[in-house]
Amino acid sequence: MCTGFWVGVFLWALNGSTELFSFDESLVTGFLLGCLSSATSYVFNMLFGDSGIKIEHHGVSFKKKTNYRRWK
Repeated sequence: MCTGFWVGVFLWALNGSTELFSFDESLVTGFLLGCLSSATSYVFNMLFGDSGIKIEHHGVSFKKKTNYRRWK
């Protein structure tokens, strides 16, 4: 997530030398772009892993039913 933050700040810093995107030059915008880039990195990290799309299934947990009347 730290790398994502600095990528967003880096793109904000390149704003004046490229025409691909245009942001204002305030520090608040740089911070917000860094936060947005960090959040995007986090979401992609949760969706994709080393083996592709992460699909986890933990199953349905069933509580064991114990018949206590039988023991009395």
